[in-house]
Amino acid sequence: MKSSFAKICAAAALIAGLVLSQVPAHANDAQSNTKGGNIKAGRVVFLHQCAGCHSNLAGVDRFGPTLQGVYGRKAGTAPHHLYSHAMAASGIVWNDHTLNGFLTNPHVDLPGTIMPYRGLASAAARANVIAYLRSISPDHAN
Repeated sequence: MKSSFAKICAAAALIAGLVLSQVPAHANDAQSNTKGGNIKAGRVVFLHQCAGCHSNLAGVDRFGPTLQGVYGRKAGTAPHHLYSHAMAASGIVWNDHTLNGFLTNPHVDLPGTIMPYRGLASAAARANVIAYLRSISPDHAN
């Protein structure tokens, strides 16, 4: 019984995250930024789609590296984390364009990546999570 309840709760949380990630950005919304994503909605996407493997705190790695400061950082260079050869040799600098491509389908965008994530189909959700990642990157926060 507990297992079924846990599965139902997990499914409900996932659905809530997907629904909330579709919140549109508005020009007069304090949580919006000039590049079109909604930071608050992006945090929800991050918590439901990314936080299982990535932290949003400096120096706190999980299975994947921390994503604090990822925006503007060269791929495969966060300290204390092992990367695939593909990621380390990619030369990618994470920005709106490169994050959008990678988050759409990591294995198509960067063949050889070891990130097990299959991608985020919703363009709005990607814009939102990119806005959130930018907001937790001190040199690029709005």
